[in-house]
Amino acid sequence: MSVEASEMVSIPRVEASEMVSIPRAELDALKAELTRLQREVGRGAAWERNHDDAGPGEDTPRRAREALVRAWGISV
Repeated sequence: MSVEASEMVSIPRVEASEMVSIPRAELDALKAELTRLQREVGRGAAWERNHDDAGPGEDTPRRAREALVRAWGISV
């Protein structure tokens, strides 16, 4: 399978003076923090989606819990 030059991904050239090295433990800690932050943002977005819906409008009939229990034939 050959790959044409136009299909190859371009990797930017980096001068040695622009490169840095960090300890593996620090890299792992940064990756863990990134994962934690992504999950936190995801949970926040999910919470907003769930709470943005105001529910039924003002004209929707509402019933007390006892009325629903009687209407649905639930014994409590």
